[in-house]
Amino acid sequence: MLTATPADSGSTRFTLYTIYFIYFFCGMTQCFEGVFLPEFKEYFHLNYQQQMYTMFAKNIPFLLAGGIGYLIRYTGYKRCMIAAMALFSLGTLLLVPGLRSGRYDLVLLGFFLIGLGFNFEIVAGNPMLSALGPSRSASSRLNLGNALGAVAQIIAPATLSFIIPAAVIAVDAKLPYMERLFVALGVVLALVSVVAFITRDIDIAASFGSGGQGSAVRGAIWSHSRVMLGFVTIFLILGVEAGLFGFYRNFLEDPGVGRMTAHQSQLLFTVYFAVFAFGRLAASWVQTKMLPTTHLIISLAGAMACLATAVLAKGMFAVAAVTAIGFFVSVLFPTLYSLAIENMGELTGQASGLLTMGFVGCALIPVLQGKLADSIGLQHSYALGLASYLFAMFYTFKMRQAASLSPVCGGTGN
Repeated sequence: MLTATPADSGSTRFTLYTIYFIYFFCGMTQCFEGVFLPEFKEYFHLNYQQQMYTMFAKNIPFLLAGGIGYLIRYTGYKRCMIAAMALFSLGTLLLVPGLRSGRYDLVLLGFFLIGLGFNFEIVAGNPMLSALGPSRSASSRLNLGNALGAVAQIIAPATLSFIIPAAVIAVDAKLPYMERLFVALGVVLALVSVVAFITRDIDIAASFGSGGQGSAVRGAIWSHSRVMLGFVTIFLILGVEAGLFGFYRNFLEDPGVGRMTAHQSQLLFTVYFAVFAFGRLAASWVQTKMLPTTHLIISLAGAMACLATAVLAKGMFAVAAVTAIGFFVSVLFPTLYSLAIENMGELTGQASGLLTMGFVGCALIPVLQGKLADSIGLQHSYALGLASYLFAMFYTFKMRQAASLSPVCGGTGN
């Protein structure tokens, strides 16, 4: 087993680059699956709440994240990454018979398996990114790894312009293109699992065990308030982010807001992911110059300003605001995760599992927003996110205060 230290230059770099590649390709795959949500809504005759059942199915598996964190102790991180790719592949392939048979339950099962694969990827992959290098740059590596997924999500919608001709508008006419795309993705994902197989496993506990905290990494994970509040914060901010993603095209096409065509909203979806990716790429550099907590405070303030504008404005002002928010929210999860998991030593796997359970917010909050959208309108439903960002601001200030009182812990507190 490989112990991730800077000295292990060859093996460490290969493992690190492999994880970066997996994050990139899985980000592309998830975007291809998610960009068709308006088509799913029309094809299966769904309302907004029912459309968000895809988000529910994809993210409810994160209830199992804590169990995966325990499982890593016995299977190792590499096997979890292999399982992630296999589940991604199976779930993507299952979308094809779901569409062909007109069975929304099969599509939801496919999204469930994709979410379970994503679950394994995050629980195993994020600690590996944190461990594969100096602890002071862990937040930067996490932002870069997640940024690569976002860069891939720029490429995915853009390639749809070549895969699906602009003249093809009806959902029934798009189905053959969608099915061939899902089959190709499923096959490539299976091949990616082979790439994961040839990497070496790493000793995460050894990599995180040098934080000098001693007793701080012992006992039950529930006793660490930094991790527990981090879980609640991640639950809220990821749930809001999923709603932004899932309703983006609906927002732009809403006659009372953006009044755009499906083709126009699809093109702007690419811009949204470009803004999102740029935010994470910028964060990977900014956080080498600025405290992560400072960067979080600035990003949360920007996100709240954009969200308030999206709720109140009309036309291009609302469209610009809901697009620009991608820049600010892109840094929230990887930075919060890195702060919460720092110096957890032998509890790293369990902490990662608990924090990753925060993705359950992506299952519940978009459904709640969909319910609100059906009753008070899609635009006003976006106000739900403001309370989540206020709580995240509270957690960030708490972490900032703990850092000033606990210099030994390297910028985080318990």
